[in-house]
Amino acid sequence: LLNSTVIDIAAFLQERMAYKLGVVMESAYMSGNGVMKPLGVFTAHADGIPTSRDVSTGNTTTAITADGLIEAKHSIKAQYWNSPSFRWQFHRDALKNVRKLKLGDGQYIWQPGISADLPARILDVPYIANEYVPNTFTTGLYVGIIGDFKFYWIADGQTMAMQVLRELYAETNQTGYIMRSEHDGQPVMAEAFARVKLA
Repeated sequence: LLNSTVIDIAAFLQERMAYKLGVVMESAYMSGNGVMKPLGVFTAHADGIPTSRDVSTGNTTTAITADGLIEAKHSIKAQYWNSPSFRWQFHRDALKNVRKLKLGDGQYIWQPGISADLPARILDVPYIANEYVPNTFTTGLYVGIIGDFKFYWIADGQTMAMQVLRELYAETNQTGYIMRSEHDGQPVMAEAFARVKLA
């Protein structure tokens, strides 16, 4: 494969490694414990988002409710609501349940986007489907978050770089590749976030 003129192996490996790195980083930005990794938004911590920013009022022990989402949104000061980075994040399992929720008048709280530049919304707030948001629907667990994500700071210490090891494995006619990248992150303004928690 390395001698093939059809496949650019270096480009292929960079693409795959970038994907793998992105998966690891996104997972850490959601649930990292802050020890040799980012401090995630779903890790309750005094230096990030403390438990005082958890909202379970209105939810049941196994499900998100419309009332619970209203409580979460309104626990955040209105000054954050109009930020372009203010949004919900849910796992697709939670989104499926949220899209079925109705208010007292029978209207769905989920609103489809009405134009290409206006995303679908929940309670007038855009949302993101994220595979790394917790999705176990059990008493006392997190199932979503709302907040102004410009207050989640990411620091890139070293951008992704690939090193090719030709000599190390020369005797076995192999080539090694090492990918290096350094990143960190944590919430820097707790009041800009509210975690959706089951009762």
